[in-house]
Amino acid sequence: MATRILHPFLLITFFTLYCWKQTSYFFNIQKGLIAWVLGMAIAALGYAFYRLLIKHPVRAGAAWTLTLLPLLFYAPVYNMLQNTLRHRHLMPVFVVLIVTIFLFFFRNKKHFATLNTYLNFLFFILIIFEIFNVFRSYQNDKIWYQRIEEQYTESTAPPLNVAHESLPDVYYILLDAYTSPTSLKKYWNYDSAELLNFLNKKNFFVADKAHSNYDFTPQCMLSTFDMDYIPHYTTTTKRKLMTMAIYRKGIEHNKTVKYFQQAGYKWHNLSPFDMAEQQRTYHVIRIPDASKTLRYMAEMTLPGRGILDITDLKNYQSNQLIINELKSISISKSIQPRFVYGHLMLPHGPYFYNEKCELNPKGYRGKPEKELYLAQLQCTENMLTDLVDTILKNATRPPVIIMQGDHGSRIKSLDLEEHFSILYAIYLPDGEYSDFYPDISPVNTFRILSNHYLNTELELLEDKKNHFIPF
Repeated sequence: MATRILHPFLLITFFTLYCWKQTSYFFNIQKGLIAWVLGMAIAALGYAFYRLLIKHPVRAGAAWTLTLLPLLFYAPVYNMLQNTLRHRHLMPVFVVLIVTIFLFFFRNKKHFATLNTYLNFLFFILIIFEIFNVFRSYQNDKIWYQRIEEQYTESTAPPLNVAHESLPDVYYILLDAYTSPTSLKKYWNYDSAELLNFLNKKNFFVADKAHSNYDFTPQCMLSTFDMDYIPHYTTTTKRKLMTMAIYRKGIEHNKTVKYFQQAGYKWHNLSPFDMAEQQRTYHVIRIPDASKTLRYMAEMTLPGRGILDITDLKNYQSNQLIINELKSISISKSIQPRFVYGHLMLPHGPYFYNEKCELNPKGYRGKPEKELYLAQLQCTENMLTDLVDTILKNATRPPVIIMQGDHGSRIKSLDLEEHFSILYAIYLPDGEYSDFYPDISPVNTFRILSNHYLNTELELLEDKKNHFIPF
């Protein structure tokens, strides 16, 4: 063990098992095996390269393994520090660390036989423990997930007696982190009069005291689309990633989809969630997906995060894509009524726009977040008025338009009242707003619309914040 250089390959095996444990029941073994083989090849090539430069096999092996550690386990460190550091701050630190490790072993003339033995033994023991953890997590997660999966996938919509010709198109425009006009006045001293006057002229109903049901996007979207409060799954899953998998499954098979498809609606999904048998339009790294094995493993690593940061759509790109698609759909004709879900990462950061809607692809920085948020929100107002005008002007059948925040800005310096405060504006072609009220929350949105257009008789729920039901 003193001279055998096993630890780079043991580390790759441990990393694969660690990702398996983290994603548990959702881990795709075939794709995981592909990743493991690729990792072993990288470990061999990296060791050969270090051996060529450092000359001594044991020193080269130790240097390569200690280099692999920060390369492979970048995400856990970043996730702990993401509220204070961004990638552009942390990545250089990791690069300096890796260079320092290499130079230390390159210049040092010791053999490090004891370190080599220790690393071999350490990763061998960690692999044994991780195999046990994988088995335990899988068995536990399989039981509860199958129960929850059945709950969402097996629920069905009731028979609906509606005529397609009389149904409007529905445009549900979700504005991520869009706080309410009331909060803008209270916390920013900003008057949204221009947007509000525009909405009033277009005969929108604006709920000036509306609030979200939760302050985390997956929870908000699940409760909104499933038209109900959600269980506190974390007490069962014990892990955020597993809870996220439940939210994704619930959103994918939500009641709103089933009700409106039962009524003959064609669904258009322009969001970061799979839904109605349609893939997501873009990815949000802050909302990881345990079922995407290769992507999850790539997100764990420093090179993978760097590549995804380059290849994934930036927020401003996905926002523009969705706005263009919303306009395109409004112009096109369809025999079926359409439900269009457009999830815009606006005015949510990163902040690519100033108040004049001048785009900075690198993002605006150097100012307090409150100022950057307000500037991007002002730009968002202009985008919304243009979008609403386009939909109303070109719609081939009378549209319902819902513009709603999922939660408030959640800027740290602000209180919980702001975190739950949201923009809530809705346009109904018949102007019948008697069921809407000033302090409405999203959990009742599609209950009201289902009753109004699909002839259901769903009771409205009490509007609550952070309310969880038993599981």
